[in-house]
Amino acid sequence: MKHQVTSIPRAATNDEPAVTPEWVLASKYEELTGVTRETVKQRKKAGVWREGAQVAVVHRRIYVNIKAADQWIKDHLTKQHRPA
Repeated sequence: MKHQVTSIPRAATNDEPAVTPEWVLASKYEELTGVTRETVKQRKKAGVWREGAQVAVVHRRIYVNIKAADQWIKDHLTKQHRPA
């Protein structure tokens, strides 16, 4: 009797996470966008990015809300391109 070869389903092998996180560490945000951790800190300090909206500090680690940060950028792009 011959054995039948079966294929075993494998998990995706790419580096993309199965779930896209809403909040990432500032270091990961820098890796994704090029915006440095220091820039994130300065935007928070200056009140440009609000605590709990675009940025959060948890256990002395800085997190960025990707969706809120993207929306902030979109809002500022539309302001810059308005005709005078």
